[in-house]
Amino acid sequence: MFKKILFFLLIPFFLSSCASSSKLLQSGRYDDAIHKSIKKLRKMPDDRNEIAILRKAYKLAVKSDMDAVRALKLSGQPSAWESIYRHYLHLNQRQELISRLPDGLLARINFQPADYLTDMAVAKRNAANYFDAMGESLLKKPDRFSARKAWENFQKEANLFPESPDLNRKLNTARQLGMTHVLITVKNNSRQNLPRGFKNELTKIPFSKLNKRWVLFGNRFGEAVPIDYTVRLTLQNIAISPGLIDRQSRVEEKRVEDGWKYVLDKRGNVKKDSAGNDIKVKKYKIIRCRILQFRLTKSVQLNGTVDYYDHASGQRIKSRPITSQRIFDYAYATARGNLHAVSEETKALLDRPPMPFPDDVQMMVDAGRDMKQMLVQYVRQDSRLFH
Repeated sequence: MFKKILFFLLIPFFLSSCASSSKLLQSGRYDDAIHKSIKKLRKMPDDRNEIAILRKAYKLAVKSDMDAVRALKLSGQPSAWESIYRHYLHLNQRQELISRLPDGLLARINFQPADYLTDMAVAKRNAANYFDAMGESLLKKPDRFSARKAWENFQKEANLFPESPDLNRKLNTARQLGMTHVLITVKNNSRQNLPRGFKNELTKIPFSKLNKRWVLFGNRFGEAVPIDYTVRLTLQNIAISPGLIDRQSRVEEKRVEDGWKYVLDKRGNVKKDSAGNDIKVKKYKIIRCRILQFRLTKSVQLNGTVDYYDHASGQRIKSRPITSQRIFDYAYATARGNLHAVSEETKALLDRPPMPFPDDVQMMVDAGRDMKQMLVQYVRQDSRLFH
């Protein structure tokens, strides 16, 4: 799929590189025709056809930009100054490109340089003034979306005149007023007493991974900061099971070699092989070991909801269930008897020491850590709700 998209995107480039300067001129692509002709004239400076094409393409390109400038000025719209500036900038850049050609070639295309810099400077200043005035006007509106538009206007002004006085303060003000603030809180509706600092730990989130250009998350903001949305993690139920111990006893056995013995015939005499030697066979015995296996289990489960609220109206926008569980599952064993009889799996259990049950607080903290990760994932998935 990507290769197909790339192919279609590159089609105009290939067509431009393959088309002749004459074709480009006929299709109104004057700047492409200029570049094509200049490239050919560097190899063949006396190509009359390319000289004629360059002369005509340059004349038409200049006329096109100047016609656009006149039309924009006649519109009388202050917003037109940026486009006017871009046209003058284009005119000047094109003229600089042509002016680098040899003098003889410049004479043959009747090149007459013009002063675009003065008009370009005026248009640039007027455009910057327009963006500044628009930004100031938008900042007076009470909503954060207007402040964002104000920031965009001040940013355009900065692109034109970064040294404009008081511009950084205006950008910062627009940035602050345009920001959406999302407060993340925790509420305990369960009947379980939470460990000290548990609620605070749930909101210790790497907010930098959630923040977006115009959205700022936090678990607390200054009194002067307006809250736009609230994300509330509500704990509805906390279930902690008692520690259970399951004891199982079993015997493991294995058949092992235990020396050798003679093979006897029916009369009780030792059998001989074809060489006359006594026939011997291996002896086996069964060894046993009694295993006492212990399995310890305990669990904690946190259930709740993640609710999104419009802070001003208090209206709930969305709700999602959230559950986190931690299970302690530990097994070990003891043995009485011949340890050579036990399996490799049982040996691993025998190597494990007895282990006490974890306390309720630690299991709640671990489950809370998992729930916090789920909360971050939910907020990231639902980030489109905050604007």
